[in-house]
Amino acid sequence: MKYEKFRELMIDPFKVNYKRFELKEITGYPPAGNDVIEAVGFLDGVLKNVVIKFERSKMANFETEVKILGLLKEINVPEVYESGFHEDKYYIVLEKKEGNRLSEIFALGIDKESKDKYLIEYGKNLALIHKIDIKPFEDAKLRKINHIPSEEHYTFDDAITPYINYLKENKIDMEEKIFIHGDFHYANLLWDNFILTGILDLEYAGKGFKEQDIAWSCILRSSQKFMDTIEDIDLFLKGYLLEGDYDHLKLKWCLINGYCHFYLMNKSDVEYQNRLLKLLDNVIRR
Repeated sequence: MKYEKFRELMIDPFKVNYKRFELKEITGYPPAGNDVIEAVGFLDGVLKNVVIKFERSKMANFETEVKILGLLKEINVPEVYESGFHEDKYYIVLEKKEGNRLSEIFALGIDKESKDKYLIEYGKNLALIHKIDIKPFEDAKLRKINHIPSEEHYTFDDAITPYINYLKENKIDMEEKIFIHGDFHYANLLWDNFILTGILDLEYAGKGFKEQDIAWSCILRSSQKFMDTIEDIDLFLKGYLLEGDYDHLKLKWCLINGYCHFYLMNKSDVEYQNRLLKLLDNVIRR
């Protein structure tokens, strides 16, 4: 899929003094928090399709991502061709993995059996990631979404308050440490014929909390047309249980916590908020 330009880049990719790479053409602009381009150019004189990431702020954790990608051999992550700085911004030139995101595959229209199979594989592959030996890795970078929403950052309303109260009254232990991806949601995964062909964006990877990683994969995003029902979530979890296990109450807490954060961050999108409230009602009853 070709991605059109949706905002101006903070750095002109053609002005970067690459060490091994010569940029010839930008071919796409995948949506991302940082600036990301798909491109064609010469790597050590050989024509390559690549992805180049440029940090938009110091919140990006590219140095950690480069280190993690260098350590991972068990899963299908892109090779780092080079990394460095330009105008005090970190950049990474990566192998371009081929495949399509689930959002793209489902948008083309597939039968229920095929959709269910993809959701099961989605969960199964996260469980396989959680089996990676944690010894070489440091603690994963945390988001504020790992913690109960605070009135210092959000304005609560009557619809969300009961769920916030549930979180406060049922706090969980998050001390378990396994290898987590940290951002294992559909936009960071590429597929071809039910095979996971590319696992992207590992800047939040490292030693972390399993149920939080599972919940992050299941939480509905505003434009998402799947994982919007308990049935979809159950298929994901069915796949996860093929290779791993989880604590039901801890996952329930993490799902509710995640839905609450996304509800509070999207006050202007009432339709999305209502979809989240429906999921919250279903999850809290379990």
